Amino acid sequence: MKCIGCGGEIGLTDEYCPHCGRKIEETAGYRGDLKNYKDKNAKTKKKLSQTISDNMSLVISAVVMVALLIGIAVAFYVSEEAYIFRYNALRKDAKKNYETYSVEIQRLLDAGDYAGFAAFKEYHNIAEWEEPYDDLRLLWEMTEEFISLAGSVESVAMFGPEARWYRPDQDVDSCQDAIRDFYHEYEYRQADIEADPYAAYIHDMKREADAILKVYLGLDDAEREAFLNASDIEETAYLEEVLVHDEEN
Repeated sequence: MKCIGCGGEIGLTDEYCPHCGRKIEETAGYRGDLKNYKDKNAKTKKKLSQTISDNMSLVISAVVMVALLIGIAVAFYVSEEAYIFRYNALRKDAKKNYETYSVEIQRLLDAGDYAGFAAFKEYHNIAEWEEPYDDLRLLWEMTEEFISLAGSVESVAMFGPEARWYRPDQDVDSCQDAIRDFYHEYEYRQADIEADPYAAYIHDMKREADAILKVYLGLDDAEREAFLNASDIEETAYLEEVLVHDEEN
């Protein structure tokens, strides 16, 4: 904008021309708008300051809550990262100690301690799906099924009508599923088992499973086959009669 008196450059809010000193009337409207803006801004700041002062306890509580939530999120993240770090470190350590761990695994298998093998594998986070432990994959899958069967049958037999996990009928259902899963997997994967380097141990698990069913369910070889080929209702009825018996009986 130019001064109409001398032609010099002037600002929209200049009251006097910086070149000739003439009072600039044509910028009066801009100066008025600027003054109103500054007055409103000052009032808003004053009101905001008063509001914060009146609600300082709430503001502090909100700040503390935000800080707490951030702290929880950070702690959770650190915890998750620590778990992942430990998980990966154990996997690397298992690979590094393959020779040593393989000797211990073999010792546990030769002793028929399949629960010990499972505990050792889980504790050291041995990855059976990748080298150098990938030859354990089928053995591990069958071990999981066998341990589930043994644990379920023995648990229900021990607690009877006093349900351990859910209700007695649900415990029986879980037991029935565990029995089915092991024997179905054993029969379905016969070809894979015969070609597996640990076939002897898988067959041994089958013999132990047969023994468990004989001891706790009273099933000899023929009766076991009949049980496994029975209907769902017949299996359930038999398990409830044998395992979930009344205390007075």
